[in-house]
Amino acid sequence: MANAIPKWVQERVSKLWKEHDNGEMTYEKIETILKPDERNTINVFLSELKKAGWINIKPNKEDLRKKIYILNEPNKIMAEIIPNGN
Repeated sequence: MANAIPKWVQERVSKLWKEHDNGEMTYEKIETILKPDERNTINVFLSELKKAGWINIKPNKEDLRKKIYILNEPNKIMAEIIPNGN
């Protein structure tokens, strides 16, 4: 079950979906899209998404030290946060 996230996190999620709408990306891709952010901010951002249930993480098959971040579809998340449109 997904939870609400802070506005600053929502803004970055929106930016990621505009640039990469299939939702699956590497840390480097996220860093490229959110380029004005510092690395520490991106780590906090990903942590917030994980805690709120907005993102899934799996190992990168090409390099097991790295991860693939999968954004859950915003429409599905909103349906979980606001069930039955209420």
